[in-house]
Amino acid sequence: MSPRLIDDRVQAKTRGVVEGNGKAHQPFRDPQLDPERRIDDLLSRLTLDEKIACLSTNPSVPRLGIKCSGHVEGLHGLALGGPGKWGGDDPLPTTTFPQAIGLAQTWDPELIEKVAEVEAYECRYYFQSPKYGRGGIVVRAPNADLGRDPRWGRTEECYGEDPFFNGTMTIAFVRGLQGDHPRYWRCASLLKHFLANSNENGREHSSSDFDQRLFREYYALPFRMGIVEGGSRAFMAAYNAHNGIPMHVHPVLKNVAVREWGQDGIICTDGAGMKLLVEHHKYYKTPAEAAAWIVKAGIGQFLDKHTEPTEEALAKGFLTEADIDDVVRANFRVMFKLGLLDPHAQAP
Repeated sequence: MSPRLIDDRVQAKTRGVVEGNGKAHQPFRDPQLDPERRIDDLLSRLTLDEKIACLSTNPSVPRLGIKCSGHVEGLHGLALGGPGKWGGDDPLPTTTFPQAIGLAQTWDPELIEKVAEVEAYECRYYFQSPKYGRGGIVVRAPNADLGRDPRWGRTEECYGEDPFFNGTMTIAFVRGLQGDHPRYWRCASLLKHFLANSNENGREHSSSDFDQRLFREYYALPFRMGIVEGGSRAFMAAYNAHNGIPMHVHPVLKNVAVREWGQDGIICTDGAGMKLLVEHHKYYKTPAEAAAWIVKAGIGQFLDKHTEPTEEALAKGFLTEADIDDVVRANFRVMFKLGLLDPHAQAP
């Protein structure tokens, strides 16, 4: 372990005593302050260990009494039951709608928005109910990918093969999940899987190759519509590469999604995405290198066991604490929009 990490853990004990006695004076808890100032204050209070922990899908900070939300699946209703074990050994009933490809057959964006609104209320209820306290309010939906081949294993998750139609349905589902309150979201809509993730065989290492026109007018269009017009501030990177560069470390994450479209919230890996960069894409030799470049690319949530690779990346100088701060900040922007750091009575 690096001296920096050892020193950080010693300082954490001291911080815990000071903050435990001065809770009322912590600016990050003040809903009247600008959110970026609140996040500045919060980051200044986090130890390096806590920042690394916030690179998971749930950036809660128990020492500071901060309860955030992890992810749930919700392409056609909140998943808290059944064979997928989303409900664990104690499934909970939720409203199940037709799969997304079936919802698309309505050709009715207003109906899609109502479906997502019902789901969002159920997510909120189970998440914040004292009786249940289950699930989450960061919802992995909708799938803005294009369904180009029925043999693709995610065809049932998407709305079809037309980019404008998919984008229109994506906007509706995002708005239904997030709601229209001027300050707070019911849930956060996490789009997937950016980008061109529409073939089944070899999707963990293959490259989807095409020019800028196809990027802008076809594959990326539903995501742009969901972010720019729908207001989503979260998405999942795809397993595949685009023009030879794996999407988990592709420059378009920052250059297009963040800088052009204004996506300033969560970007996450797909499941075991870091591992695939090493073992399938063979783009990096070690998990530490993969973890470092994932963060540098703008991704702030891992669906991998990321702690040790991230610590190694820091120790070897592949990554800096400032790099981690940038992406953890983006995670907390979403948590503030969900009202999770504000008084309960203030966030409807």
